[in-house]
Formats: sequence, C-alpha cells, structure tokens
Amino acid sequence: MNPADELAPYPSPEGRATEVAALAARVGGELVEYGASVEGRPLVAVRVPSTLSDRPRIFCGANIHGVEFIAGRVAIGLLRALADGDPRLDSLRAQAELWVVPSINPDGYARTFAAGGRGLLSHLRGNARGVDLNRNYPRPGGAGPSWLPGAGSDRPGDATYRGPHPLSEPETAALDRLFSAQKFVAAANFHSFMGTLIPARVTDRRAYATYRRLCRTFRRAQPHHRYFRLASRIFDTFTGEQEDHQHHVHGTWAVCVETFTILASWRQHWRAPSVFWRFNPRDPAPWIENDVSGLCAYFAAALRLERPPAYDRRA
Repeated sequence: MNPADELAPYPSPEGRATEVAALAARVGGELVEYGASVEGRPLVAVRVPSTLSDRPRIFCGANIHGVEFIAGRVAIGLLRALADGDPRLDSLRAQAELWVVPSINPDGYARTFAAGGRGLLSHLRGNARGVDLNRNYPRPGGAGPSWLPGAGSDRPGDATYRGPHPLSEPETAALDRLFSAQKFVAAANFHSFMGTLIPARVTDRRAYATYRRLCRTFRRAQPHHRYFRLASRIFDTFTGEQEDHQHHVHGTWAVCVETFTILASWRQHWRAPSVFWRFNPRDPAPWIENDVSGLCAYFAAALRLERPPAYDRRA
C-alpha cells in the first residue's frame, strides 16, 4: 500500500512542509531555518511576530519522536487557529512572539512515513543515528543517569538510546542554540500518546506549585479530554528531556504534553495494525481542538509570570 494511503490523513514530509509554509504566509510569519538534521533536512521554525513591539517569546515544539505525527498536527493546528482568526490566538499574539517547530525530528518523520508506519519502535522513534532526541539533553545539575525504565539507555539500538554524549545530535544542538538566542518565557513540547501533562522536574516548592497551577489551567481549558499532571518532587528523575533543559538551563516554564490517551488508543485498535496507529488517532481533528484550547490557556497564564531562574548554564 502507498504510505500516503496507509497513513492518511497524516501528510507526507513534502505535504507537511507545503502546509506549514502556507500557514506561515497567512499569519504574516516567517520560516526560520535554525539548523539541519543528520540527513541534511532543514530544521524549520515558524516565527510569528507579536502585533506589539518588544514582546516576550513563547515556543511550541513537536514530533521530537519520529512516529508521533499527531504531536506535529497539534502544533500546526495552533498556526491554523491563528490563521483562521481564533480570538484567543489574536489575544496571545498581542502578548507574545510565537515560535512553532512542527517537526523537531524531520528524519524520523520521513523514515516513519516511508515505512508506512511499520517497524520497531526503536527504528521509528529516534533520529537518523537512532538517538532518542528527548534523552539527549544534559541532565541539570550534573545529575547521573537513571536506571528506571524509559529513563534513557546507553545501548545503541534501544528505543531510548541517549546518544554518545549530551547534545551530540544536530537536532538538539540546534534547538539549544535557538533557546539561548530567543530566551523563551514559556514552552510546550508535544508528544503522544499518554494523555498527560509532564512539567519540568523541579524540587523547590514554589516552582512545583507554579507548575501545578499551569497544568491545572491547561487541563481546565480542554473541552473533551482533560489530561492529568504527572509530577513528583521526590520520585521523579532527570532523564535528559527537553522540558528539563528548557527550565533549568534556559529559564523557561516548560511542559511536555502527551496528546491522545492510552485508553483512546486501545479503543481505536485492540491490536494496532502498526506501531504508527498505536501512537496516532485515526481522526486527529478532535485532539487538535482539545489541545490547542489547553495550550492557549497555558501560554496566557505563563506570560503573567516571571521567568524561572536558570541555575545550570553549562550546556
């Protein structure tokens, strides 16, 4: 079967690029090429300037894992809502400059599409060198590696292989430079398919309470599926994830959003025909609407806060 038919309604890499460029033009934004992937694909952000001058910046990134196409659809849905004149986005644009990266891992997206979504998770999740980009950031404060399941592996070929060293991959290194240059106040990083909100790991009470409020704001704004917050001051661990790096190194309020829910995934397919359909809903539209609503509320709340202090800038 042709991948375009097998993975419909999710677009090809070329189709996605065309769609993003058209939306950038509609919202008066610009395409910013901030780096290149392992295989030489451009790493592209859409910069949407604020309607007012000298505004803070906010970031929405997605598809750091190749197989998680729905994550990118939510990020693109944010741009589409803005292009369609959603008043929440008009208000947000008056408060901040918006940066959207629909595909942090374009090589993984292209490989997943070419395979029709079939294959092992370890082959579809990482970049072209098999590195899990969301385990490739430095662990804040010099924390050692965790041996908890899913926390990252040193073995090439594993689904959570963290790479030879932090920021070893061009995709994460380029984003780190972007974060340093733009000094984002708030960020949301979209994944699938746990139906959860996972804030940056913090141990101080004040920051922990702030994240609890931000996640509650996101959740209450979701019209259909309200995601629960997954966080602990005691039992959590640093794993080299993007939101931890954004918070502790770059002074950004940052949350991982696991769109689509485990229950919805299993209801959709008791036995999924491929890895792809375990991670992505057949109809992305309700999930886009659900999570763009939460995202607008989250950003509005975060923009009322001072940036968190960054205590580790060694990256």
